[in-house]
Amino acid sequence: MKHLLPFFLPLLALAFTACGKRVHIDEISFRGDTVIYEGAPYTGDIWTEDESTGRFRTERGILRSLTFYHRNGKEAITMQVSEQGAPHTEIFDEQGQPMDMMTFQTKYADIWIKMAMIQGELMMK
Repeated sequence: MKHLLPFFLPLLALAFTACGKRVHIDEISFRGDTVIYEGAPYTGDIWTEDESTGRFRTERGILRSLTFYHRNGKEAITMQVSEQGAPHTEIFDEQGQPMDMMTFQTKYADIWIKMAMIQGELMMK
């Protein structure tokens, strides 16, 4: 076991440093439809600047899912993006109960507006 320690210590250090850094929307760019971070297609999570409104997941620069959150931290909207067909979208109230889009837009207009602002910000990149 002692001879494996030099192998595991660098991996452990890498794991801790990778967990501490969050990538934010203002740190990414686009090359066509591909999300670029530090000059390369990005795989991982991208957070809104407040680190609580929304999170985007990408794989090799391609958007795979997005999640927006209520103020209490529960999921408000989740969307799974597939390569074929329409995205699978789920919408929830603050207690985590499913709801329809029209009710969500009315009851949670603040989240809806934030989503629109973030979309506009991303479109300008």
